[in-house]
Amino acid sequence: MRTIAVVNQKGGTGKTTTAVNLGAALGERGKRVLLVDLDPQYSTTSWVAARPVGRGVFDLFADPEGTTLSGLIHPTAVDRLALVGVSAWLVGAERALATIPGAETVLRDQIRSLGADPFDYLFIDCPPTLGVLTVNALTAAREVLVPVECHVMGLQGLAQLQQTVALVRKRLNPHLHISGVLACRLDKRTNHGPEVVDQLRARFPETYRTAIRENVRLAECPSMGVPVSAYAPASTGAADYQALADEVISQEGKEAYGTIENE
Repeated sequence: MRTIAVVNQKGGTGKTTTAVNLGAALGERGKRVLLVDLDPQYSTTSWVAARPVGRGVFDLFADPEGTTLSGLIHPTAVDRLALVGVSAWLVGAERALATIPGAETVLRDQIRSLGADPFDYLFIDCPPTLGVLTVNALTAAREVLVPVECHVMGLQGLAQLQQTVALVRKRLNPHLHISGVLACRLDKRTNHGPEVVDQLRARFPETYRTAIRENVRLAECPSMGVPVSAYAPASTGAADYQALADEVISQEGKEAYGTIENE
């Protein structure tokens, strides 16, 4: 199981859009995908939850001995796409976890408890901060996917995120690495967007060949409760995430993506 944290400390970069639409595109290719919503804004949950999830992930942190990750998994309306949802309760978890020794390993331990790889991919949609919830995700994941807005300001936080990943790798998770930087919200009608993509690819060799173009259908599909591939399958947004899914699948076998259980 490839466990991937979708992270950027800047809001509006496309983390949730990427987690949902990439997960759905992988599902269309026969992959079993679990989305874990770790953002107190619960955008992923609002988008794809087929039924109420209660307090969701909050219970995992509030009562790690009495709650299991497997017990929080819910189906969605999308084939082969499951969800561990969250609610506004998670706002309080950040404060509570900050005072608990070893709190950064709660999610990792729960992922280990899933057993023999019931999923091919597990995506963690992280909050737009580098607080204890994001550290939990980075401790639990093996890979990091970084969506970056195609604007010069979007480049500035990447160096800080690289430092955070390096620190977590040194202290908590020696297997963590950035497996992909994804250019998002690319407006090809201007020179600025393509120039930012060129800078990304020059400075960060992990940058995907695929870039997600600005597309109104991507902005509309959350209100419909479905990924863009179901809402507007002929749109550029759907085409871009399908191309990204193929690129992500092509990474398989190029590195030792062993499961957490075996590490």
